[in-house]
Amino acid sequence: MATFAIDGVRFNPATDRITHVRWAPVDPKTHDWLSPTAVVEVVEVVKAIHAGDVCWSLFTLGGVRFLGPKIKIVAHTNGPDGIDTEVPDGNIEKSMDDLPQV
Repeated sequence: MATFAIDGVRFNPATDRITHVRWAPVDPKTHDWLSPTAVVEVVEVVKAIHAGDVCWSLFTLGGVRFLGPKIKIVAHTNGPDGIDTEVPDGNIEKSMDDLPQV
């Protein structure tokens, strides 16, 4: 099981859904990238989560990286599954909207 992080997103303005992410495997303790980041379609993230991998949002504040909310799969009735951040205990600190655009 790998741990991935997403540090950038691309939205479809017509549907407001995420279409692409910038991601890579990450060390969950140090938050260092384990390989170069790549921009991929959301379907790749959905496949990884279904396969048992874990994915987190990754934010940079003051030059320091920190893991944000965990990424979850969102089922869409009219289209392929998408992704969003989990909201633990109803407390939203950061969301996908807070990530830079890619």
